[in-house]
Amino acid sequence: MGGKSFKQLLAGLLLAVRALAAHGAGPHVLLLNSYSPGRPGIERVTDAFVQRLRESGIALDHIHVEFLNQEQPNAEMVAPARRALLMAQYGGGRIDILVALQQPALNFAMRELADIAPQAPLLTDSEPSTLQLAASRRPVFLYAIVPDLGATVKEAMQLLPRTRRVVIPGGVSDADRAFRRQAEVDLAPWLRRLQIEFLQNMSWAEQMRYIGNLTQDTVVVTGMFNRDRDGYSLPTIDAARDTLRAANVPVFSLFDSIVGEGAVGGAVRNLGQSGRELAENVLSIMGGRQAANGALTQVPVGPVQSLYDWRQLERWSIDPSPLEGATFLFKPPSLWQAYRGAVLGVGGVILLLAGLLAIMLVRRRRFG
Repeated sequence: MGGKSFKQLLAGLLLAVRALAAHGAGPHVLLLNSYSPGRPGIERVTDAFVQRLRESGIALDHIHVEFLNQEQPNAEMVAPARRALLMAQYGGGRIDILVALQQPALNFAMRELADIAPQAPLLTDSEPSTLQLAASRRPVFLYAIVPDLGATVKEAMQLLPRTRRVVIPGGVSDADRAFRRQAEVDLAPWLRRLQIEFLQNMSWAEQMRYIGNLTQDTVVVTGMFNRDRDGYSLPTIDAARDTLRAANVPVFSLFDSIVGEGAVGGAVRNLGQSGRELAENVLSIMGGRQAANGALTQVPVGPVQSLYDWRQLERWSIDPSPLEGATFLFKPPSLWQAYRGAVLGVGGVILLLAGLLAIMLVRRRRFG
């Protein structure tokens, strides 16, 4: 009896070992979000990212998502404690790739998490500095899902050629500053034709008052906002909604999330699509299809999409004809689209009656 119990115990242990091995099999992905959860734009990216990885066969408990709360004023103070927590969670386990969304998460990963899977690649949407790359032991891949401000301004000028000024609300967090640096590059070709105003030196309340009293030769473009100069924090999408309520001129968008909420539109990033593309790049890197090329390797990024709200075009009396190939939300259907079924039905009845009348006329002539 004792021998039988021992065999049963041994068999149970073997099953447990096999279960643990099965649990550890397959790649592990660690996604670092810069800010706290509940931000709709980032959550759309994250949800699409996780869904695509799961479709590829990666187990849900192998996809680790962390929110670093870097918008908090005391983020630097609590960084050592956050590092210790993440090291305790992941330092001794298997991580095959790290993904850092936005500049604060990249900075934190490069500075604080170098000892988590130090040879594992890092995929990020923000460009690391030369110093960060020099200090890193891991290969770094750049998937730049930054908005295309230049493309949106170009479309705004096609629609409103009398525009002379572009105003861009913004913040002072690391991600906000990174956005402005890229925006200055994107808008350089327009500086001779347009006055460009970045408002990040104002408090958020001052920015909202300012854009409520703009001249009619002005447009507003919603930028990146996480924290203002006074420490006031707000998710970018909520900042965009504030902007839509406050502005007295047309507001153009850089992301699809607020087209339909009051923005005219723009050359926007589809955030769900960006999340799937991010996951595709993870799969390509882990599968060896995307190899590192030096300290920093850029990976493909899908194009922006021209997306507009027909109601806002009508509100601001904007002619949409220059927008070839654009997608329009809430565009009223044409008469044919609206009444196609009825027209086809009536046409069918008319043809049937015409056929019956022809038959009657033929019969009348034949037997009349």
